Amino acid sequence: MLIVLLVVVSWAKAGLAGNWILYTINLFILASLLFLFVSKENIRLRLLLILPIALICLLFSLSYTNPSFTVINNSGWAKLNIDKYFTHETDIEKIIMVSEIFKDIKILSKKKPELAHAIFWDFKKRFFDKYPNHKGPMAKLILEYDKIIQLKANRLIPSSALSNKGLLIEFINKISQTLIGIILFLCINNRKIIRNIFLIISINIGVLAIVGVFQKLNYAPSDEQLEIFGIWNTPEPRYFFSSFTYKNHWSAFALMGLCTSLGLLVDSYRRYGKSFTKKTSNLLLFLSVLSIVISIPLSGSRSGTILMILSFILLSFMTLSFFSIFSLKLLCIFSFSIFMGAFVLYSFVSKINEETINEMTSNFKAQYDEISNGKLPLRMLLWKDLLEQIQSRPVYGFGFNSYKTINPIYQSLEVRNMRRIGLKAAHQKYTPLVGTAHNDWLEKISEFGLVGLLIVCPYLYFIFIQFFKTNSLLSKFGLFGAIIFLIYSFGDFPSQTPACLMLFSTLVGLALKYGYVSPKKVLA
Repeated sequence: MLIVLLVVVSWAKAGLAGNWILYTINLFILASLLFLFVSKENIRLRLLLILPIALICLLFSLSYTNPSFTVINNSGWAKLNIDKYFTHETDIEKIIMVSEIFKDIKILSKKKPELAHAIFWDFKKRFFDKYPNHKGPMAKLILEYDKIIQLKANRLIPSSALSNKGLLIEFINKISQTLIGIILFLCINNRKIIRNIFLIISINIGVLAIVGVFQKLNYAPSDEQLEIFGIWNTPEPRYFFSSFTYKNHWSAFALMGLCTSLGLLVDSYRRYGKSFTKKTSNLLLFLSVLSIVISIPLSGSRSGTILMILSFILLSFMTLSFFSIFSLKLLCIFSFSIFMGAFVLYSFVSKINEETINEMTSNFKAQYDEISNGKLPLRMLLWKDLLEQIQSRPVYGFGFNSYKTINPIYQSLEVRNMRRIGLKAAHQKYTPLVGTAHNDWLEKISEFGLVGLLIVCPYLYFIFIQFFKTNSLLSKFGLFGAIIFLIYSFGDFPSQTPACLMLFSTLVGLALKYGYVSPKKVLA
């Protein structure tokens, strides 16, 4: 049931098709949890595995009852009396500037309070950037509104930016997507079943890769076209691939599938020797590997392409060491072959879609030139701002899903200037907010603090300790895919896509279980 769900989610805009898919995930996970705890077998182990998740839920519950900011209701707006400030202002430009933004904030406060606050703090920065020494009526209005929306949250316990129904639902969604791996770990004890599940996952990702390649080669930009299967649109049509709205998230997803597929192939070779080529499943796995390898650079993901090449080198090292045939000469041969393969792949992708390769090359050159001239890329500037944000509340953080709301308060002038460059060429006005820091690790530390990081450390410990200790090569390959995901999360935000987070959790749960149930002295 859960594996079917995982496959469906990957096709449903990678889990972003709408609330219906998220509620379906929650329902299936809840049913699975109830099924788990009906049985009294291994109840201690189940409680132990769920404990960190339970502590995160406790952290969230405490923060939910201790918000740092509030939303002004109608009586609050009446009490603020904005018109009073406008009547005392003589600068028409300031009146127009402030009145427009407060009109938007008032409307958004009712439906999207997080966005309303983010827009206000961004506007506050922009206003005082333009009028640094202004102390007139408009400045007083801005400072007064800022004062009114702030609450005296208890700093001794966790807090949230805002507390509302939407935040609670988003937290439940995220917990459900994480729990799938723990449930599978507890439910499955048969190695053959785990291999079959890995096979289903690998073939599914291979088919998605083929679909993505077909889309990429036949895509023609159109304002009327729904990019993903003609059903769903994407925020930025240039960056979607297959069922995913963002190419880097596809790459994170595909790399986990690549490691799983390669693990199954190597494991099959160990089991059947040269006759492994006669198995139909291995042919399907080989086709999946081929389609995934083509899809990652074709998607335009530079980070995905680099990690794919490094993965092949490290997996070659692991395989040679595992079969006790490792030598520096053999590793060099494998590495040279991988780089030659990468060159051939580059030439092939360039031939079938030159535009994507040219864009990747030009972006890389532009960033290299910026760094050479002492100018940091936008992502690094975002991380710099985020580190300052973390330092202001290092213990508990600002609460779940607070980054996009709180970020404008800590956003540097350099970032604001870079984000507004696009405004000059825009066809319509918009507020250049930052939705994510492109670093899941720093973003989650800013939300849950060092306490939250310590809570999840046991899970990270078991991933790495089992990766180095297990006698199972398939388990190693699966855990390596999970580690690649964790590495990817330092430079992007793949956990924000449900399909990626669910596959990561599934991979960890099943790879760990496969290692635990494998013979300790036999290669498996």
